[in-house]
Amino acid sequence: MHHGLGPLQTHLDDPDISEIMVVGGKQVWVEDAIGLRRVGTLTDSEMSISVERITRASGRRLDLLSPILDARLSDGSRACVVISPIAVGGTTISIRKFSRRILPLASFGPAACTDIVRDLVQQNINVVVAGATSSGKTSLLSAVSQSFGLNERIVCVEDTAELRFAHPHVVQLQTRPANSEGHGEITLQSLVRASLRLRPDRLVVGEVRGAEVVDMLLALSSGHRGCWSTVHANSATETIDRLAAMVLRDSPQWAHDQAVSTIHSAVGAIIFVQRVSARHRSIVQIVRCSDSELHTVYQSANHD
Repeated sequence: MHHGLGPLQTHLDDPDISEIMVVGGKQVWVEDAIGLRRVGTLTDSEMSISVERITRASGRRLDLLSPILDARLSDGSRACVVISPIAVGGTTISIRKFSRRILPLASFGPAACTDIVRDLVQQNINVVVAGATSSGKTSLLSAVSQSFGLNERIVCVEDTAELRFAHPHVVQLQTRPANSEGHGEITLQSLVRASLRLRPDRLVVGEVRGAEVVDMLLALSSGHRGCWSTVHANSATETIDRLAAMVLRDSPQWAHDQAVSTIHSAVGAIIFVQRVSARHRSIVQIVRCSDSELHTVYQSANHD
């Protein structure tokens, strides 16, 4: 008798595995420090048990009308299930495991680098952590939280509560999708607005990707200090363009220059992180933003 996620539970319990995937309705693959490898197959009934457990844990529906399910499991892991015929060849499952460990800041770079990060925290600079998917943005933010002042009030807003905090005073809010009738959605934008009324000493915004960016930038440029957020981008310089594009998409009345100058006055530094290997992510560049220009204050030696 399998508990939890049925036959997949053993991989969930294995601390060395970071990702579990099922392909074509049956082949099980895992990713660990060595890389991606196939570890077995599920029978049809094992597959349906796994899907049923994930669906039940999420409280959302998975059927022909809603064939894609994003779920947060009770341990914080993220699961995505896509059923046939959308998944050609059979149901696919991908589970990104939630690591309970908060890494030390030192694991992200040498002292020359992490000293700058601690200074950014102490000087209450507004920082954007940028990087590609699974480059370590969330892990870095969790590590940085260990340097936040113990007497500070942290208010954190995210799409899905993924950040872990080594801190005694954290208010953590997460969005909610609309129900099947289309009601009850709570957006990241509404959470950013609410967070500003909750008197944060530090505002932490999980991944910014939509209308919330305008509210966040306006709050930061009008004096909120020590805010940390993450954004998906492929370089530190591209980060400004990505943020500007989000502003213009949701506020077309803004001019591009106006968006860029607001970003420069709101954001004090950009930290760019990269996935160096299956288990290792590190800071490759730290850029300080002044009124109109960016200047690099740290560049890792092994990065072009």
